[in-house]
Amino acid sequence: MNFSRYAIYYIPDLPLFQIGSDWLGWNSITGQDTLLSADHHRITDRPRKYGFHATVKPPFSLASNSTLGELQNAFHAFCATVSPATGGTLKISRLGRFLAMTQDVQSNEVTELAASTVSHFDKFRAPQSDQDIEKRRQRRLTPEQDALMLRWGYPYVMQEFKFHMTLTGPLQNDEIDTIKHDANTRFQEFLGQPLKIASLALLGEDSDSGRFHVINKLSLQM
Repeated sequence: MNFSRYAIYYIPDLPLFQIGSDWLGWNSITGQDTLLSADHHRITDRPRKYGFHATVKPPFSLASNSTLGELQNAFHAFCATVSPATGGTLKISRLGRFLAMTQDVQSNEVTELAASTVSHFDKFRAPQSDQDIEKRRQRRLTPEQDALMLRWGYPYVMQEFKFHMTLTGPLQNDEIDTIKHDANTRFQEFLGQPLKIASLALLGEDSDSGRFHVINKLSLQM
């Protein structure tokens, strides 16, 4: 399989990962689709390709002087020297027109883990093209977000990072409450439980399908 981009995500353990994958319609570990109703397929269309996850290091193209083997070796070494991070309790939140699983309180440990991951693997990231930069700027970034985007390739990192596991694409105002109720029911057993990031996953984006696949999922060992 050829990969066009790579990312480092938090992927929860079973059974939460399986329920989240069934909700989105794509399992990034097994590489299998889940059969969804037409309406549920619509509301999860945008996040489906990424699989159920929380972004730690956003998707990036590999630098021309790096190889996948070198990235994997660095990922193994990194996970062996980084401690797990504990966060707030999980809940279903509305983020603009989207729904996501979030923490009730943003955890410094989780924010610091994400920041160290972004900076540690930045040497593997190819520079952004002018087209990439202009596409990002269409989202009306703040000056701080614009500066982060130019430095790290993505505007919502470091102090702008917010842990979330996306559940839907943009929703209509008249359907958000119903779908949020459905999500609270589906994920009920995990809500109110503390977040603990004890592993990270390296994923690749399939050049043909655009779907993300898990390459390695490793425990944090420190």
